[in-house]
Amino acid sequence: MEFKKLYTVEDVARMTGLTSRTIRNYLKDGKLKGKKIGVQWRFTEEDINELFEDKDFYDSVEVTKNQIVIDFINNEEVNEISICAIIDYPCKDVAIMEDLYKKVSQVVNVYIKKGIKKFSYLYQENHKKARFIITGEINCVQKVLNILATKKL
Repeated sequence: MEFKKLYTVEDVARMTGLTSRTIRNYLKDGKLKGKKIGVQWRFTEEDINELFEDKDFYDSVEVTKNQIVIDFINNEEVNEISICAIIDYPCKDVAIMEDLYKKVSQVVNVYIKKGIKKFSYLYQENHKKARFIITGEINCVQKVLNILATKKL
């Protein structure tokens, strides 16, 4: 029996670039659906994808995701060598892009505590492209870039 990956409020916040408080508000307003397990809310990929179908949510996420780059540029306290990568990936088929996103997010989940600081993904239907933004230690970000570089669409 295969178990579905479940995400916490903090996981969804990290994926979207929004605060956990904002995610909880979406939950309270009924825009995000999930299951309460013990004292914590858990979400499936389907729950998260449904949220992204809401235009207001999508617009707020797009603005927030671009803020990752601005925060990286404005960061004055540098303790380690860091990189910010913006990858625009042309793709006419969102289903193919979602498959690539799943592969990338698996690697990000492995390295999120080891050196990837921030990660965002957004498929821009109107431009027929996906945008990945990744910040963190060079070697960890490179792992994600390698996946994106080897996938031909």
